[in-house]
Amino acid sequence: MGVFIYTLALIFFIIPVSLRAYLSLKNGRFPLPYFQNNVVVNRIKLRKAIGIVSPILFWGLHVFLVFWTIAIEAWMSALAILMYMVISPLLSGQIKARQVTVAQEKVVPSLPGGDQS
Repeated sequence: MGVFIYTLALIFFIIPVSLRAYLSLKNGRFPLPYFQNNVVVNRIKLRKAIGIVSPILFWGLHVFLVFWTIAIEAWMSALAILMYMVISPLLSGQIKARQVTVAQEKVVPSLPGGDQS
């Protein structure tokens, strides 16, 4: 049942919002709409809070889920998880490339020289 719920969340919410956030960042559209902003803000906060453990947890969990969904022959779930495993690093890369920071819960491009005042 958990796989089913996670698959529905991936297909109808997480993947579309993450993809839209990636495309918005790639095209330099600021400020981001509400849900896209939340996805990016939460990624930045998570990366700052737990550092290198964040991608390790992400890849560990999702590789396990892919193998588990294949083992139980939940092909649509495996495909959705694989799709998210492609989109997520694209979004993270775009966040790093744009040097996006969090200023009062809004995603903004960082100022030249690193001055955040």
